Amino acid sequence: MAAYCRSGQTQREFAFRNDLSLSCLGVWLRKFGRRPAVLVPPPFIPLPGGLPTPAPSTAAYEIQFPGGLRLAVARGFAREELERLCQLLHRL
Repeated sequence: MAAYCRSGQTQREFAFRNDLSLSCLGVWLRKFGRRPAVLVPPPFIPLPGGLPTPAPSTAAYEIQFPGGLRLAVARGFAREELERLCQLLHRL
């Protein structure tokens, strides 16, 4: 929403240039208003025992997220645990 507010463009022009549907942009504008929302950082979640020392990765799957967060998953992982971890990360 901040990008739209700074753009000075019409809704139609902004939606077109940013590959959005006009109706989708309209929903966001109605939901959050025309002023950009104040972003609140996610709460700090301490890890028990502190941070582990990074070791060379032997993961079968590795995902690097924007901002430096990296998720490495070994072969034979517990699917249910990974689902819970992904749900937690999605909420942050």
